[in-house]
Amino acid sequence: MRHTSGRRALAPVSGSPLEVLEHRPARVALFMLVALSGAAGLIYEIVWMREFTLVLGASTYAVTIVLAVFMGGLGLGAWLLGKRADRYSARQLLRLYVMLEIGLALYALGFPLLILAGQSIYVWVYQAWQPGLLIANALRFVLASAVLVVPAVLMGGTLPVLTRVLVRAESRVSLTVSWLYGMNTLGAFAGTLSAGYALVPYLGMRRATLAAAAANLLVAAGVWMLCRARSSSTRPEQTAGAVATPSGTEARPGLVEQAVILVLAISGFASMLYEVAWTRTLTLIVGTTTYSFTTMLATFLLGIGLGSLLFPWLRRRTGAVQLLAALQYTAALSALATIPLLERLPLVYLSLQSAASTAWLGTQLVRFSLAAMVMLLPTIALGATFPAVIAVLVGNVDTSGRRFGMAYGLNTLGSVLGAALGGLLFVPLIGLQVTIVLGAILNFVAGSLAAAVSVNQPAWRRLAIAASGTMAMLLALLFLRPWSPWIMSSGVYVYADRYQQVARRAEAALGDQAPRRWELWRMAMEQYKLLYYRHGPTATVAVMERRDGVRFLSIDGKTDASSATTHDMKTQVMLAQLPLLFHPRPDRVFVVGLGSGVTAGSALTHPLGSLECAELSTAVIEASHYFGEFNHRPLNDPRLTLMRRDARNALLTSRQRYDVVISQPSNPWIGGQSSLFSLQWYQLVRDRLNRGGVFSQWLPAYHMSPRDLRILLNTLRRVFPHVTVWTSGAKGDVILLACKDRPLKIDLASFHRKLASAAVREDIARLGLNPHAVPLRCFVMSERELQDFLQQRDARRELNTDDLLLTEFSTPEQLARAEVVKHFTAPASPQRCLQSLLPLLTGLDAGAVDEILAAHAPVSLPAL
Repeated sequence: MRHTSGRRALAPVSGSPLEVLEHRPARVALFMLVALSGAAGLIYEIVWMREFTLVLGASTYAVTIVLAVFMGGLGLGAWLLGKRADRYSARQLLRLYVMLEIGLALYALGFPLLILAGQSIYVWVYQAWQPGLLIANALRFVLASAVLVVPAVLMGGTLPVLTRVLVRAESRVSLTVSWLYGMNTLGAFAGTLSAGYALVPYLGMRRATLAAAAANLLVAAGVWMLCRARSSSTRPEQTAGAVATPSGTEARPGLVEQAVILVLAISGFASMLYEVAWTRTLTLIVGTTTYSFTTMLATFLLGIGLGSLLFPWLRRRTGAVQLLAALQYTAALSALATIPLLERLPLVYLSLQSAASTAWLGTQLVRFSLAAMVMLLPTIALGATFPAVIAVLVGNVDTSGRRFGMAYGLNTLGSVLGAALGGLLFVPLIGLQVTIVLGAILNFVAGSLAAAVSVNQPAWRRLAIAASGTMAMLLALLFLRPWSPWIMSSGVYVYADRYQQVARRAEAALGDQAPRRWELWRMAMEQYKLLYYRHGPTATVAVMERRDGVRFLSIDGKTDASSATTHDMKTQVMLAQLPLLFHPRPDRVFVVGLGSGVTAGSALTHPLGSLECAELSTAVIEASHYFGEFNHRPLNDPRLTLMRRDARNALLTSRQRYDVVISQPSNPWIGGQSSLFSLQWYQLVRDRLNRGGVFSQWLPAYHMSPRDLRILLNTLRRVFPHVTVWTSGAKGDVILLACKDRPLKIDLASFHRKLASAAVREDIARLGLNPHAVPLRCFVMSERELQDFLQQRDARRELNTDDLLLTEFSTPEQLARAEVVKHFTAPASPQRCLQSLLPLLTGLDAGAVDEILAAHAPVSLPAL
């Protein structure tokens, strides 16, 4: 090992903060404070990522840019403060640490004002120049950097500062780092769970930020008390000693040091490839809720933290460089082992779900168990890598801060590149499975590099280690096979009950001759014809066809559209037809989401001037072509402008006004879509509607509890007082029509003129519905009835806001407990429905009323 100075660290001055930290209770207290600081950091990351998504958009580009800026700031802070930490005394460093924690808390308190200012700048620039993708991403990068770099640098500088304080002997450098890094990461694990399961769901983002700021201030106070503890046992003049003062100029890293630095960067790159690929794959199995993402991130952090804490035990058994090689080989092989495991996890999920209770906690434990099966062993190996590298790099405590900062910064740089290239390039181009293989290959290369420079091993042994690793890697790759797209797109997190029913029916019919449950489930999953399958940048999309010719679009395992006229087609068609039939003169229309393209195609059966459709997923756009015989091929219509952005960001940065806005994302519990059910979203829609405009909103009552349904209705009515409730006729589908500035009035003359168009008439008639009876057959509630319904059943008037999206977190719990609106289409009392509808109709004479009554009585309409 090359040393930069011949002398060891100076002994601590009597009574200095170092002496205080020699006591076990003080060190334990400090490590607990480090964990609390890590928890606050992850709360900030989660909350700030959500807030930036509302401003910069939910696209993969925007999310990746924000994540890269944040992680880059952490690395920059570690490098900048780490190389300066060697110059200061322990007392000065502890004061600096206190200032970092206080500064972070103060910055967090002002963050809402900064994000608001950033939004104003972003919207102004976008409206003024309408930039393309490259310039738009550059703008996002500049704004994210302006807001996030300062707090990220403050966070990143905390660990190098504390490392320099605690390190006093060369033999303890890596041990101290392993405990600091491990406790900080386990704190981040706890912060992830608290933010995802408690703070954000129950308190909202602002209060979660306040809780994190309070944690920073508590950490600062605790460290300050430890720093001041010296005064009880020493004279003031004895406390000015320095930890160490480096002499001379630090030599450049030698060959071994350069190699392990490269290994650390490669390991950081590979770890983020794994995180991206595992998260996207596990999403197909455990779901797309915020709770699922929280579980996956927490599991990843748990493994990293445990690996760092296990390093001292591992270090006693071999040299640092040899251990580094072994850790990289372990990460590579265990990551490859996750590939066949991931294909079996949908079946494991069904087995565990059937054995576990339907309680909410049981469901979360099942999902955590699946994530742990995949992530824990590889991440433990990756987590022990950082202290192993420190053990090689820091040969002189006089430069421990500099070396720690350099190592942390390079590891972060590799992580930033891995996250960016993994999400934007590798997953869309080579798929999830091969992305994991690529990460394993990189870990293998890193391990071989570490083995090659292990100076304590003879050349023949290093060659044997590399050859053995190569053989194991080749054998592992040889036995890998592609995943079954049917199994991976089975959507077990949504359709577990269906698969369980299939198995029970088969077992009841076949008795002892029935195959094993796993085989029954596999047969049920693979019964369809696969037409399209792709891992896009934002989601995994599949198009399959049943034996009866019905096609369905699956996004991350959940069916979001189909050609079944008994259900999905009714909703997809009527979501567009109802507002366009009832609006007096619709010309400009905005559609949220393309999906199968049926809704956009139905809208284009009207003589519109233009239709703009915002669709974020390129894979969904490609998949929509497989519904050409059902959707009237809207992408070929010159009136359609396809905006490859998320709808909220598109409306936020637009100056255009519309006559009708149609919102068809159906899942208020899915991350990325949940913000399309908030008060601020509805206000944005209202501002983009022309006078007399109509907003059409689809709600899936079959996936919602009565409380969740009322929350969404209350939220919409707070912005649009004039809301009527309709249905497509499909069980559980609710269509809300909200009018700007005026109550809904249906001009029957205009309505019948529109039905004179063969395209409009045939589009509705293919559903088995008489086009002229649409108002009668689809009507549910008038404004007054909806108001009475809400007043009778909901005294609290809860609202969905960007700060606290209640339904994003409550709906998954209700699904797990099966507490949903079950019989939305149950017949209501027939005497009131027609009487409520007639006041909405204009141009209706008494003879027409008698004709309607004669033709359609007795009336039986769906109710809430």
